[in-house]
Amino acid sequence: MSSRQIGRVRLWRVRIPLRMVYLSSMYVMQDTFRTVIELETSDGAFRGYGEAHGTTEAFQLAEQLATGLVGADPFDRRVVERRFARSVFDNRLGRTGWSVAGGLDLALWDLSARLAGSSLGGMLGGRCRDAVPLVCPLPALMLDRPMPRAEVTRLFSDLGRVDAVVEYAVRQAEQYGFRCFKYKSAAVSPAFDRAVMASLRQRFPDAALRFDPNAGYPPAEAIGLCQSMDDLGLEFFEDPTDDQAGLARLRSKVRTPIATNMCIIQPDHLAAAVRSRPVDVILADLYLWGGVGRFRSLVHAAEPLGFEVAIHSLFETGIGTAANLQLAAAFPGIRRANDCGYHALSEDVVTAELAIQDGAVRVPAGPGLGVDLDQVRIAGMAVQMTEVR
Repeated sequence: MSSRQIGRVRLWRVRIPLRMVYLSSMYVMQDTFRTVIELETSDGAFRGYGEAHGTTEAFQLAEQLATGLVGADPFDRRVVERRFARSVFDNRLGRTGWSVAGGLDLALWDLSARLAGSSLGGMLGGRCRDAVPLVCPLPALMLDRPMPRAEVTRLFSDLGRVDAVVEYAVRQAEQYGFRCFKYKSAAVSPAFDRAVMASLRQRFPDAALRFDPNAGYPPAEAIGLCQSMDDLGLEFFEDPTDDQAGLARLRSKVRTPIATNMCIIQPDHLAAAVRSRPVDVILADLYLWGGVGRFRSLVHAAEPLGFEVAIHSLFETGIGTAANLQLAAAFPGIRRANDCGYHALSEDVVTAELAIQDGAVRVPAGPGLGVDLDQVRIAGMAVQMTEVR
């Protein structure tokens, strides 16, 4: 235990423009919002950082839960769990609840690691790799502006638009060296999706390719589409359809592995998954799982049950991206490229941005996450800010 206490919590809700219009079956957006969390010891000597989803509801919940951290021991990392959700049943706020709890939990781990003079990976048992490969997300279509979903849907009838998606992937590969791509299907046109994936395979014969329509297709249509792409040698199909029953049915009909970050997102989902075997890979999101401690529990439980664990992510700042790098470096069973949309952010909140070289990022050195908040930059990006003492 530490003689220091948490003396202050600062929260920022930031808006970060993207370098593209991101289109998937769930979103049409050109910016992302994140809640950035800073914990400071009562003597002002140490700070720890976390982040969470950036909706107004998430920011408000973070403010409510932050009051329970003031005066707490930084090494008491169950303080958030006790205040928010002692069990899955206690969480009545779904993904928002777990994301906020996860962001505060991450900040506690970062702060306690800094106090201990250790990296986050060191706190989890040590580092098994120095650099982590990243996945480049590809939007369903290349758009020059956000537009209503109905207007977007009509564009998928034009297969000539496939080339623009592939050329975007080529530019990202040339600039960052990516060797793994994830196509974010809008789940509108199987013909368009098939054409994109076939064109990507032709252009990148040796790349790892992922297909993710965010459960947008009904089971029968998903089975037909995935069977038609079974010979492309994709790394996996990610959530082609909804729920464990749908994925189990699909998995029995294709050779390509199946992954999810939508139907196995909390501990009670594992028991059903052991029985139905809907997936090969659990893409675990630090925020959906509620923080570092719960993520670690998942890894230790899933691997003996025959599930591979990989890391899900999208548009986290340098804080969340560094956290995912630390997790990938700490667990030997995490072997696949990390999901990551970091390169698509036009700005970041940390003092030294993470450099992507040869499709990978070196795990930050130094205590905790290995990154620090840039107070000037975040002040210019914040749309809301609050402080709890």
